Amino acid sequence: MISRKSRKAETGAPEFPISVRQGSAEVKIYSTPFTKKGEEYPQFTVSYYLGSKRIRDRFSDLGKAKAEAQAAAIKLSNAEHEALKLTAGDRAAYVESLDLLRPLGIPLNRAVSDYVAAVAKLPTGVCLAEAMAEYARRHPSSMPRKRVAEVVAEMIEDAEARKLSPEHLNDMHKRLGRFAAHFDCSIGEVTPAMFRDWIRGLRREDGKPMSNRTKFNFQRLIVSLFHFARRQRYILRELADELAELEAPKPEPTRTEIFTVDEMNRLLASAPEDILPALAIAAFSGLRTAELSRMTWDAVKLSERVIVVGADRAKTASRRIVPMPDNLVEWLTPHVRSEGPVSPSPNDRAMNHRFIRAASRVGVKWRHNGLRHSFISYRLALCADAARVATEAGNSPNMVHRHYKALVSEAAGRAWFDLRPQKASNILAMPEARVPAAATAG
Repeated sequence: MISRKSRKAETGAPEFPISVRQGSAEVKIYSTPFTKKGEEYPQFTVSYYLGSKRIRDRFSDLGKAKAEAQAAAIKLSNAEHEALKLTAGDRAAYVESLDLLRPLGIPLNRAVSDYVAAVAKLPTGVCLAEAMAEYARRHPSSMPRKRVAEVVAEMIEDAEARKLSPEHLNDMHKRLGRFAAHFDCSIGEVTPAMFRDWIRGLRREDGKPMSNRTKFNFQRLIVSLFHFARRQRYILRELADELAELEAPKPEPTRTEIFTVDEMNRLLASAPEDILPALAIAAFSGLRTAELSRMTWDAVKLSERVIVVGADRAKTASRRIVPMPDNLVEWLTPHVRSEGPVSPSPNDRAMNHRFIRAASRVGVKWRHNGLRHSFISYRLALCADAARVATEAGNSPNMVHRHYKALVSEAAGRAWFDLRPQKASNILAMPEARVPAAATAG
């Protein structure tokens, strides 16, 4: 290998950097040798500017470096020749464009590229300035830029302060949390179209399609989130209104399934004693499983023949008084206590599993929400007053009328509320003892 010093002596190597010119274009070649394992190797770097970007190409052979430099200089010169073909007006526009962009530090080619991309997305007849004015109107500088997750946290905190039911709070955490995880942006940046597409694409955790009823519940809660954001002045009213006006998924029609009088009779007759009170309350007062799982005995006013469902235990977070029919009083009388939980299970899911196992043992097919559906159906058949039944069940009259009307006859209603505990057949009534006359003498 020839050293750098001996190479200069033998070949008369030129001084670096070498300048290669073509017109006003200039490309330079630098000698940039490097050392590897104690040995020095020749390297030549061709350097020039393409716009504001510096280009560097490295070669181990000086001849190849010179050829590349010459080619680059010709290309740069040709580009300048093209610029020389511009008219006076074009050159003035070019210079003006550079002056306008200079404070922003954006190259002209990038500015043109961004502009073309933005205009391509605009509707026909709308200019970029109009679009920017509309964006500025919807996102005024005085309005806080709150991220979706921040607004969700505030709404849940507000719900907790208003002491909404644990069931409702859990639903908010689950649904709004999923929405916030998808839209990791400012809440004002979520457009109605984005929201609509997200609702349509919702799937269950196992990847299967989500029912329209579940999608409907998602949409209703998230629209409430945007109205909350509007009240906090995080978004304009019209954005919340636009989302509220979106057509919601139409829930699939569901069949209301109830238990027959015979099935309920078999179930009550064989149910374990510890779950019997909860089972009877669900069947004859229509309480929800979640309400039952949180109920304590002090809410059962046997002497007043009512059950008090507190706001902290009701799904709708509103207090209601549920009358107790005569048969329910009979079912509860042997089991009533002054305190403690009515249900032996730690939560509504565990209690529901107990009900299902009890039904399975006597060959009764379990129906989801069947006890509550049965109460409302038989109660409506008996009193024919949807408003009254809705008040007792904590529902709306419209819902009661739509889902429970004419499911059973009035006679079946009477039979349902005439289901009573059976008296033990092996207990005989003892005759009243008679006191002998002799014992009373004197």
